Amino acid sequence: TVNYRETLTKPVDFTVQYKRQSGGRGQYALAEGRIEPLPDTVADLEYVNAVTGGSIPQNYIKSLRKGVQEALLEGALTGHVIAGIKFTVTGGKTHQVDSSDWAFSRAGYFAIKEFFVKEAMVMEPWMEIEITAPDGSSGAVLQSMTKRRGIVKSLDIKEGICTVYARAPLQGMFGYTTELRSITQGTGLFTMEFSAYEAVEEDDQAQMIAQYRESKAYKNQGTSENV
Repeated sequence: TVNYRETLTKPVDFTVQYKRQSGGRGQYALAEGRIEPLPDTVADLEYVNAVTGGSIPQNYIKSLRKGVQEALLEGALTGHVIAGIKFTVTGGKTHQVDSSDWAFSRAGYFAIKEFFVKEAMVMEPWMEIEITAPDGSSGAVLQSMTKRRGIVKSLDIKEGICTVYARAPLQGMFGYTTELRSITQGTGLFTMEFSAYEAVEEDDQAQMIAQYRESKAYKNQGTSENV
C-alpha cells in the first residue's frame, strides 16, 4: 500500500458557515481565516488562534480544531491524509441559541473539505534505490528503472558487477523483485529506502480525484450550508 498525502500548493482564505434548521433549535457557526502550506509538506497541523475581541469563544475554537483534524484524516481531494498545512482562524460569528461545539466542529471540517481542496495536490513517496547485477545486465536494469518512472543517478561497473543508483516512486516498484530476477537470471539484488514525498503526475492525480468522487465517503460528507 502506498501512503499518499494531500497538501496545499498556495494559501487559501476561507469563510465557512455551517447552518442547519429543521424545526426547534438549529445549528450555526461561522468561521473565517486562512490555510497555508508549510515548508515541510508532511508536517503535522499547525493550528493558530488569531481571533480577537472574542468573536468566537475559546471552547468553540477547540471544537473548530477537532473538525479540522477530522477532515485531515479523511482527506479532501482524493481521500488521503492531509499534511503540511497551517490553519489560522481569524474571526467568526456565533448565534446565541443555535451555536454549539458540534456546529463549530463542522465549520472546521468544511473549511478543509470546501476550501483547502481548491488549491490541494497529492504527493507520493519516492525511494532511493540501489541495484547490483552482473554487468551484462546493466542495459536491462536501466531500462527496467525507466519503465517504472525511475531516475537513474549513476552507474558503476567494477569487477563484472554493475551498481545502479536511482530514485523512483514507491508505486512503480511493486513487483520489481520478480522482474529483476528475470532480467538477471536470478542474480540481481536491490535495496530501497524512503527519500521524500513528491507531487504525483497530473494524469494520475486526475484519475485519483475522479475515483474518490465516485466513492461513498465523498458522496456522504455533505456540505456546509443546508442547501
